[in-house]
Amino acid sequence: MFRPVRMCKLNVLILGKYVTPLTRALGDASLVHLVDAVSQSPQQLLDGVDRDAEIRGMEGLRERCQSLLSLLGVEADTPVAPVSFDRGQIEALLREVEGKHQLLEERTQALVQQSGLLGREAAQLRGFPVQGTRLDGLRQLSLLYIVSGRLAPSLIPVANAALGEQAVILHDDSDPARRGRVLVLSSRPQRWAVEAELAKVGFAREDAPEEALGSAREESARVDDRLAAVRRELDEARRELLALMAEYGGPLLAAQRQLAGTLAVLRAQQSFGRSTLLYCVSGWVPRDREAAARRLVDEVTGGTGVVEVVEPEADDRVRAGREAVPVQFAPSRWLRPFQGLITTFGAPRYNEIDPSLFVAISFVVMFGIMFGDVGQGIVIALLGLWLRQTHRPSLAPFRDGGTLLQLCGLSATAFGFCYGSVFGYEDPRVFKPLWISPLHDVTRLLGTAIVLGILCISLAIVINIINRLRNRRWFESVFDQFGVLGIIFYWGALGIGLKAARAGELDAAQFVGLVIVPLGLLFVREPLHNLLHRRKALHGDLFTFILEASIETMETVTAFLGSTVSFVRVGAFALSHAALCLAIYSVVDILRDLPGGGIWSALVLIFGNLLVIFMEGMVAMIQGVRLQYYELFSKYFAGDGVLYHPFTLSELPVVQEKGESDP
Repeated sequence: MFRPVRMCKLNVLILGKYVTPLTRALGDASLVHLVDAVSQSPQQLLDGVDRDAEIRGMEGLRERCQSLLSLLGVEADTPVAPVSFDRGQIEALLREVEGKHQLLEERTQALVQQSGLLGREAAQLRGFPVQGTRLDGLRQLSLLYIVSGRLAPSLIPVANAALGEQAVILHDDSDPARRGRVLVLSSRPQRWAVEAELAKVGFAREDAPEEALGSAREESARVDDRLAAVRRELDEARRELLALMAEYGGPLLAAQRQLAGTLAVLRAQQSFGRSTLLYCVSGWVPRDREAAARRLVDEVTGGTGVVEVVEPEADDRVRAGREAVPVQFAPSRWLRPFQGLITTFGAPRYNEIDPSLFVAISFVVMFGIMFGDVGQGIVIALLGLWLRQTHRPSLAPFRDGGTLLQLCGLSATAFGFCYGSVFGYEDPRVFKPLWISPLHDVTRLLGTAIVLGILCISLAIVINIINRLRNRRWFESVFDQFGVLGIIFYWGALGIGLKAARAGELDAAQFVGLVIVPLGLLFVREPLHNLLHRRKALHGDLFTFILEASIETMETVTAFLGSTVSFVRVGAFALSHAALCLAIYSVVDILRDLPGGGIWSALVLIFGNLLVIFMEGMVAMIQGVRLQYYELFSKYFAGDGVLYHPFTLSELPVVQEKGESDP
């Protein structure tokens, strides 16, 4: 355990012409955790910096860039050569690409629509039941009623029977394209009767295209030629779209990244303060980087910038509780995954103990106890090593998880030697345990889990007491359920309970001194606190005080009891892990004597161990997190601190304004 990185506040005064260059330099250096500079002036001598209009303009340009990049199919992580644009060039680029893309899009849509129409027309002509007869000739037969369409092949005989001599149905089933397509011929006086009979059998009318004059075969060939030409033109339009992406994808992506950098600069400047001629930048930096920040200001401003350094203890806003000092964890490869576990819950305060080491040791030990196995632990450690060493970009977010798996796997391996377990197999004749066998020493295992819980809870209370002392909260460091009185009660109750269990009797004096007195003092802590601060002892009536104090005292007792008993689950999950492995080997023994049992037993052994590694490993992780969050963090960790987030441009360039000087 150690305290977070020491911080200091910088207040920087610069001339207006340097504000944008300095903002860029600070963003490139990722150095300063910015705070509102206006609030730093107790006399309200500074005005805020308004960048809303510029931000809206840049956001509009960025959205147009993103829209075009999406339409052109350009990936966001595509590498591009560094290009520098000013705002006018970006606007001109966007207008040019938008215009070209719109023309191509309209042309492509028209060709797609035309292709669809021609495709449907070609399908109609290929399916026309009479291919050799001219279509215009059929339309000119004034004495005959002719209609074409679809009819289920199985219903054609039914339709023929129903129509009788009223009509003739022509169809050609030799070509699959014309199967079910029919041509019905009748005299015009019979038209209505024919249509009525056709409707009964589900006839669907489909006429040949009106503009088709020759035979269906000839017209189909002509439409196919037109369709091929349209498709060639469509392919050409798509190639032009790809060429547009190749030509403008890089510049658009470069422009988008510049706009992102500019937006970061503008948003950062909204936390600045300004007077008539000067700008003020305020923020927190690590103490060991304060000199680097000074050099950066001198380089950008030519030595004209003024830098004031304020220690957290001397900052009026910090002392008044109106501003929190940001917290930066000390860099450590091995502790980083546990720091992530902590920040998921919250951040410690600046002057509190960094709990990373305590969390790391307690978490890893708990996992090892719950998942003790030599072979399975080595598998987990090797998986963690692979995650840590792999260079695949998709697995980069899991590298810290690889470190966590390495440590937990090594802990599981160590406890596997203690349990005498290798891939779930336990036999003292083959591999003698260095300590206990979980299934044969249940009492010792559960007792060890309780002792671990007592130790972890006690350390958590010690951390809480130290944190209260560092915050100069003297009264709370003593008169708190997790303060000095709390740990006296906890250890006193444990000691007296163990002594009474061994001796068979309870020492009344010790019980009063170590249990009743601490609880009694906690009971009256509110009136004591008020009297020490020269206030009225009770804010309300006596009954309300007694009721609330009684509930809080009971909560103290149940909190310690519940937290201690909760650690029994560490031993319980060690038992469940051993029992599941025993069940796998029982199945292996049954299968071994069956036909082909060697293969089946090997498969059960392999996949059973994989199942245990995945399921039991995940359960052990979840339980470790649960015990940290609910049983330990609640004792010493409020999680209401502020993490150090330095302003950064993430290596993004910034849009240059024409003739830029002052913002």
